[in-house]
Amino acid sequence: MLKKIFLTMGCVLLVAGGGIYLFKGQLWDVVQEILTEDMFVAADTDSFNPGLAVGNSFPAIKAIYQERVVTDVRGFVHDKGMVFITNRSADW
Repeated sequence: MLKKIFLTMGCVLLVAGGGIYLFKGQLWDVVQEILTEDMFVAADTDSFNPGLAVGNSFPAIKAIYQERVVTDVRGFVHDKGMVFITNRSADW
């Protein structure tokens, strides 16, 4: 009796595994759709202001580099250009 149960369970698992393998692309699409269903909003309706819009000029900076105050980054741009990364601090 126990042998028949294990054999039946094994066959069911084998058929299920084969079905998953055959339809993995479609199943993955369904899983992604379920996981991302509420991820995006249609419009930004909160009062949070993220700062500069795309295309706006970056405001003046003031930083210390090698014990001197830097207010212009053009001195750091060379023939290969420059990557400038900023991090907006939290609004406490």
